[in-house]
Amino acid sequence: MSLARQHFQKHSAKAAAVSAAEFGTMQEQSFYELQLAQLNNDRHRLKQIQSTEAKIQLKKALVPTYLAYVDGIIEADKSVQDDVFMTVLVWCIDVENYAKALEMTEFALTHDMIMPDRFERKTATLVTEEIANAFLKQLKTNVEVEIEVLQQLEQLVLQTHFEEKLPDMPDQVKAKLLVALGKATIKQIQNKDEPSDSDIQFVQSAQAYLERAIQLDDKCGGKQDLKNMDAMLKKFPPQTKQAEPLLNANGSQVVDDQGNLSFQTT
Repeated sequence: MSLARQHFQKHSAKAAAVSAAEFGTMQEQSFYELQLAQLNNDRHRLKQIQSTEAKIQLKKALVPTYLAYVDGIIEADKSVQDDVFMTVLVWCIDVENYAKALEMTEFALTHDMIMPDRFERKTATLVTEEIANAFLKQLKTNVEVEIEVLQQLEQLVLQTHFEEKLPDMPDQVKAKLLVALGKATIKQIQNKDEPSDSDIQFVQSAQAYLERAIQLDDKCGGKQDLKNMDAMLKKFPPQTKQAEPLLNANGSQVVDDQGNLSFQTT
C-alpha cells in the first residue's frame, strides 16, 4: 500500500470515528462500511481455506492493509464500537504481531470495546487466553520467547486498572497467563547448578507466578515447575545482603548519638 493510500485510510478512519462518536455508532459511516465490506470479503476468503497454517499466511498478508485504519481509530481516541478494529486485533494475535495487538488491546479496554459475537469471549479474556496459549506452545520448544510480551499483558489485565477495576475473566485464563510467565521466567535462569544472584531472583519470581496460578486453577499445569523452583531455593537459599555502613565525606563511618554505627537502609 502506498504512503498516500495509508494517509487517506488513517485520515478517513479518524474522521469516521469522530463523526460516529456524536451518534454512538459506526454504522452509516461510509468509510467504516467500506472497511467492513472488505473485512467480510477477506473473512470469506479465509473460510475457503482448511489449513490453519495457510490461513495464518493469508492473514499475514491481510493485516498490513488494515493497520492505517487502526491507527486512525486510535488517533481519534473515541469510545465507539468497531468490529473491524476488534477483528484485526484478533488477527494481529494470530500472526504474532503482539506489539500491535497489545496497543489495540489497551485502547479497546480503555474504551470498553467488545468482541464481535462470533468470538464468544470478552475482550480481555480472548486476548489473554490466545496469547497465553501461543506462548505455552512456544515454551515447549527451544525457541526463545519474548517474555516482555507476557509482562506487558500482565500489566494490562492483572495489574493496571480501567475505571478503578481490573478486567473480569475466568480464573483459569488468568492462571494460563501466570503459568506462561512462570515458565518463561524459568527460561531466563542461566545456570541451575551454580545460580547467580540474578538466577535466584528469577527462581523466586517464577515461584511466585506458579504459586498464584495454582491458587487460581489447581489443574493449570504448573505444579512440577513449582516443585523444581522450591527445590532450587532449598538448595540455594537467597543470601541476605549485609547492610553497608554510612560513610562521612572523609571516609569514616557515621555513628549515631549513642555511638552506634549507622547503616544504609535497603
